[in-house]
Amino acid sequence: MGEKLEQQLKEVGSKLETPPSTKDGLVKLLKQAATCLSELNQSPPASILEAMQPFLNAIVQPVLLKHQDKDVKLLVATCICEITRITAPEAPYSDDVLKDIFQLIVGTFSGLKDTGGPSFGRRVVILETLAKYRSCVVMLDLECDELVNEMYSTFFAVASDDHPESVLSSMQTIMIVLLEESEDIQEDLLVILLSALGRNKNDTARRLAMNVIEQCAGKLEAGIKQFLVSSMSGDSRPGHSHIDYHEVIYDVYRCSPQILSGVVPYLTGELLTDQLDTRLKAVGLVGDLFAVPGSANNEQFHSVFSEFLKRLTDRIVAVRMSVLEHVKSCLLTDPSRADAPQILTALCDRLLDFDENVRKQVVAVICDVACHALNSIPVETVKLVAERLRDKSVLVKRYTMERLADIFRGCCLRNFNGSINQNEFEWIPGKILRCLYDKDFGSDTIESVLCGSLFPTGFSVKDRVRHWVRIFSGFDRIEMKALEKILEQKQRLQQEMQRYLSLRQMHQDGDAPEIQKKILFCFRVMSRSFAEPAKAEENFLILDQLKDANVWKILMNLLDSNTSFDQAFTGRDDLLKILGAKHRLYDFLSTLSMKCSYLLFNKEHVKEILLEVAAQKSSANAQFMQSCMDILGILARFSPLLLGGTEEELVNLLKEENEIIKEGILHVLAKAGGTIREQLAATSSSVDLLLERLCLEGSRRQAKYAVHALAAITKDDGLKSLSVLYKRLVDMLEEKTHLPAVLQSLGCIAQTAMPVFETRESEIEEFIKSKILRCSNKIRNDTKACWDDRSELCLLKIYGIKTLVKSYLPVKDAHIRPGIDDLLGILKSMLSYGEMSEDIESSSVDKAHLRLASAKAVLRLSRQWDHKIPVDVFHLTLRTPEISFPQAKKLFLSKVHQYVKDRLLDAKYACAFLFGITESKSPEFEEEKQNLADIIQMHHQMKARQISVQSDANSFATYPEYIIPYLVHTFAHHSCPDIDECKDVKAFELVYWYEFRCLECTFMSYYTLISC
Repeated sequence: MGEKLEQQLKEVGSKLETPPSTKDGLVKLLKQAATCLSELNQSPPASILEAMQPFLNAIVQPVLLKHQDKDVKLLVATCICEITRITAPEAPYSDDVLKDIFQLIVGTFSGLKDTGGPSFGRRVVILETLAKYRSCVVMLDLECDELVNEMYSTFFAVASDDHPESVLSSMQTIMIVLLEESEDIQEDLLVILLSALGRNKNDTARRLAMNVIEQCAGKLEAGIKQFLVSSMSGDSRPGHSHIDYHEVIYDVYRCSPQILSGVVPYLTGELLTDQLDTRLKAVGLVGDLFAVPGSANNEQFHSVFSEFLKRLTDRIVAVRMSVLEHVKSCLLTDPSRADAPQILTALCDRLLDFDENVRKQVVAVICDVACHALNSIPVETVKLVAERLRDKSVLVKRYTMERLADIFRGCCLRNFNGSINQNEFEWIPGKILRCLYDKDFGSDTIESVLCGSLFPTGFSVKDRVRHWVRIFSGFDRIEMKALEKILEQKQRLQQEMQRYLSLRQMHQDGDAPEIQKKILFCFRVMSRSFAEPAKAEENFLILDQLKDANVWKILMNLLDSNTSFDQAFTGRDDLLKILGAKHRLYDFLSTLSMKCSYLLFNKEHVKEILLEVAAQKSSANAQFMQSCMDILGILARFSPLLLGGTEEELVNLLKEENEIIKEGILHVLAKAGGTIREQLAATSSSVDLLLERLCLEGSRRQAKYAVHALAAITKDDGLKSLSVLYKRLVDMLEEKTHLPAVLQSLGCIAQTAMPVFETRESEIEEFIKSKILRCSNKIRNDTKACWDDRSELCLLKIYGIKTLVKSYLPVKDAHIRPGIDDLLGILKSMLSYGEMSEDIESSSVDKAHLRLASAKAVLRLSRQWDHKIPVDVFHLTLRTPEISFPQAKKLFLSKVHQYVKDRLLDAKYACAFLFGITESKSPEFEEEKQNLADIIQMHHQMKARQISVQSDANSFATYPEYIIPYLVHTFAHHSCPDIDECKDVKAFELVYWYEFRCLECTFMSYYTLISC
């Protein structure tokens, strides 16, 4: 075999001394030679080398080295490459010849771009041979600098994802070897290497350059630093302008960040420069750098990052917005990065930025990160974001609401795998509900979020109920009131819509003008449920002209309480598809269909809530049981039809011994009993007896609901059943058993069935006055009396007062009730002495409680009997905050504030806030000032609305100035010495001081309002 190979080499060498004249002949000969050479190992025997000699000489003839045909050139390069492999490490040719050889070899690399060409394999072999045997180092010895540059440029130009990994690896090896063996890195070569960097460049070439830099960081550091410093200082050469040095910094940071240590001061300088374009670019670069994974651990760049965060306070909005966008990328890349707390702190500071777009973007950043990784954002940070619901910008407020709903929806999804504490974000729906009181939000927006955005699409009714139960457990009074208001508006619209559909059918059967008038009135009523009533009324008129029967069929189905959640969801979707997004009624019907539907709560919700009650009872979770009852109570009040079909479950729960469940079901029956009356009677005949027993022996709250439930579930408004109950209750008074419940039941009967109450009213009044109110209680030493130390007799007196008060607040015709003056006389005595008369003995605690109860009774009576309340009783009521126990003051003023805000009480009672003020710097002073400001603001709004509609009604009471005369009048009757008898000026000092403090509080409240 060896002899045959030697012979072949000799023959090929001999023939090649005089190359064939034809291309085909030459190509054939060169292929034969390449095949022979490929079979030889490195450093073969001397005989082989001798046989090769003719070929070695012939192959480097100028006619072959500089042949014009590409195929010939490739074969020549292949043969020479094999020769260098075989003879390595010895150079087989002189320096001049070697230069020509490397020129030829480098020239073949441009063909590597064509990965599918027939010659690609030969070029790869040349490349891999050059890399494996490090032949390229000879180029450095020959000082072929331009050729090396050309080869680098060729590699970066042809590198592609289509190349096998071995090709890219060989390119990388060659470039690294040349850099490592170079004594000095030529600037031109460095520029070629850096030119491949940048996110807008060939990704494969860019990755190749970064790998080379990473492997040769030590060799390249000085050159790269010099290049970057000169570029950043503006001293770069003209030929380097095509290189974006920011992109170079980014890629070098990713592959070898230690190289950039000397660039940090210059980068910081760009962040601080007055040139906006440069500052913006620097912000973009640094933001990108810190979005690189692991960048938070790079200590040498901490100063740059700190300055980068400070750009959140830059005077230019565009800079601040750019920082925010890059901060988001940082947190999304690594939410748990070490510097995340520092970033979040800086973000929270910008929630109060003066530019609304910046505030909106801060909300976007925090919420995007929270949705991406909920555990990475502290709950307190999300609560700070929620404060933007009160932002002065409508844009920010609405966007914040959308994003909070996104966070809650994400929380719902993550709860399935237990990765999130489900209670952490249950407060979000409450915050959204509070927006109902903001003029920039309407019930449309709130309901849309609650129905469509709060829970994930496809979330089952069971899962929704499970979350609602937890949400309700965290609701405060304001949030509960907001939901009630939404459901109340919804109920009113549903009722009017059903009435309209009936009238529309009648109108189609006959064109009666009266029916048309009624339809227009329905439109006017329903339009009040929309954010823009005038526009809504116009849309109702257009809707009335629609002829598509499917539209009306869907609307009727949505109004049907028996429609399932999925049917309502699908029906609403079909309705909007019928119209199309470009229809002028599309948005209007989107809102109307939502308001008409039972998507928020339906019968499926009620059934699941009842199942949840059983589940929570088993786990003895009182909080969630109460939450279930609260939901059922609200639905019974505003959507009683949803309770249909649950009668059996309700009766069974009523029989439960659990007090929370029993009380809750009583409340449900009191509100929805009239609606489910027939089904309830068919389900159980013992409901009346259960309710009567609770009226007699239950707690006061149970007795209250039981009376109303009895009235609701009987056809004659409970007159018959309540008459029987009433007789038993009055008879029980003398027995003095279960007096708290008995008194409560009697008061509720007075409210709901006055004809029944009046039959034995005198007996009840006499019993309360003689057997309860006139009773004395042995006084014990109460120098250290506690507010909670009231006696049982005191409680009975309070209950007696409440019963008497309720008797003058019947549901119907309260104004025709006689005898109110007698009750007001009792209350006057209670307010003056703390008892019905001055000679009745009791403790200071009991007297304080009775004064408070009497004052609250006056507040309740004022709703119907304000014109009958004497001035002295009014003044005594206002002075309730002077009670020596601070709890009494707090309870009374909170009740006044609540009633006035709910428009259940005349604003003149707000004068009570001015009593008991002892120090203008005290927390109580600030709280009372704020309460006054709330009331004044409410009346300013009422005044504005009255003026806007040009009302002619006599409603001066809606003006905030209305309070002032009562304030002055109250001062005049407040412990003022007799002018004729008292000549000492100092006797008036306390009065003047007190009046000054009161006026100060009033005007500071006005000032607070104006400042807001």
